[in-house]
Amino acid sequence: MKGMKSNKNTITFKRIGSPKSHSKDFFHNIMKMSWLQFFFLFVLSYLLINSLFALLYLLGGNSILNTNPESFWDAFMFSFQTSTTIGYGHYLPSSTYAHVIVIFDAMSGILFSAVTTGMAVIKFSRPLSRVLFSKNILIHNMDGQKTLSFRMGNARSSEIVDAKVSLVVTRPETTSEGIEMRRIYDLELVRSHSPLFILSWTVMHKINENSPLYNMTESELQSSDVSFIISMTGIDDVFSQTVYDRYIYWGNELVLAKKFVDITGFLENGERYIDYNKFHDIEPNT
Repeated sequence: MKGMKSNKNTITFKRIGSPKSHSKDFFHNIMKMSWLQFFFLFVLSYLLINSLFALLYLLGGNSILNTNPESFWDAFMFSFQTSTTIGYGHYLPSSTYAHVIVIFDAMSGILFSAVTTGMAVIKFSRPLSRVLFSKNILIHNMDGQKTLSFRMGNARSSEIVDAKVSLVVTRPETTSEGIEMRRIYDLELVRSHSPLFILSWTVMHKINENSPLYNMTESELQSSDVSFIISMTGIDDVFSQTVYDRYIYWGNELVLAKKFVDITGFLENGERYIDYNKFHDIEPNT
């Protein structure tokens, strides 16, 4: 349990002695990058590749017509024109050595463009869930029963079909043998499935005799070592692809005796609305 860190909705551990193969999933690492990081890596990689071929051209001496044989910039520009198949016609290979390098330069450019384009298309076409989660998770009375609840909102302009949500609680425990471990308990939900997730969804768990939270005190529930992990899946109704999201609440984000402010209603013209300005607002549970 010690050393565990929280970064909003993720849990990280310091890995010691992790197999090196785990860090070599290049494609997975690329897909996790932001667009800014992806663009930076693309530019840096392309500059390095062209720089490498520029050095190879320089090793050939006067191998490129109309250039300064000692100019790295001229060799770099010739490599750039070759790899991108621009071919202005001013710089030309003048030796067998240069022609051989040009072949590999052009092949690398075509391969690099194909791989980069494929990764960009995958990143661009991947649907995002864009689900909002309430700032806090609450415990309040609902129909005379103590209830744990949090709110989700669909921030998309489209719908999430066949949405499913699951909730678990993790907490540190010590076995009778004195072994410290973190255990995970499933929390049964009042409704874990929504055929059409359009506006908002308040997910609830009844804290009864069958609940893992039943015998926990308020101080135990609000401990920073306790976490509530939510997983949500559904089908994007535009792309017909599965969307996924997850969120983590920590015990210190648990608020007692409060309920969520109502954010849905109807306008005068009968149109239904949702007020996201009040999405995180809570009020006393009277």
